Amino acid sequence: MAPPAQHLTIPARALGWTVAVCVVILAVALGLVAAHWPPLLNGDRAADSAAHLDVLTQPWLLAAARATTTAGSSLVVDLVAVVAGIALLIARLWRGAVLVVVARLGELASTTAVKGLLARPRPALPDPVDHGAGYSFPSGHAAGAAAVYGALVVLVLPRIARWAQALLLTAGALLICAVATSRVLLGVHYPSDVAAGMALGLAWVGGAALLVTRFRPEGVGT
Repeated sequence: MAPPAQHLTIPARALGWTVAVCVVILAVALGLVAAHWPPLLNGDRAADSAAHLDVLTQPWLLAAARATTTAGSSLVVDLVAVVAGIALLIARLWRGAVLVVVARLGELASTTAVKGLLARPRPALPDPVDHGAGYSFPSGHAAGAAAVYGALVVLVLPRIARWAQALLLTAGALLICAVATSRVLLGVHYPSDVAAGMALGLAWVGGAALLVTRFRPEGVGT
């Protein structure tokens, strides 16, 4: 059995590419929504209508969406961030605490700013199953989940065995995508909203990790 990969790191180059790709995705989505690009808007509406029909006809799907979306709520995301930050500080892993705090606060500030800048109305559906406050783009649930859970994955990944790394990445990706999908199923966001939210949150994870690597150039996790 291979020993745990205690000395594996996430190179700064990989983090930089992650930030770049996520920023491009966010910028493209923002530009297309701001320009009211018909193919995107029509696709968003069609996807929301189909998802709405699914949850109205399949109660189990609605229950699953409501349960899953809780993992991306501000209360839960902030609680996870605070508990993780305190635990990291107690363990004297202050770089990890900085990563989690910067990723969450940066994402939260950016999400609020972009929502106010674009002011996209939320979906309007017949017989809504849920309601969201504020503007639609980007999804705060998706962004918050990507930022906090993504940061935790980045912190844990270099400290576990190679075989477990794929499982952790898969679990983290599934959780973030499940939260994002739940927002579309509940009819409070469009697909472009949640895609932009995930990109924004992961961009802040990569940016915060790059900040940490300035104090430890070998990479995150060393």
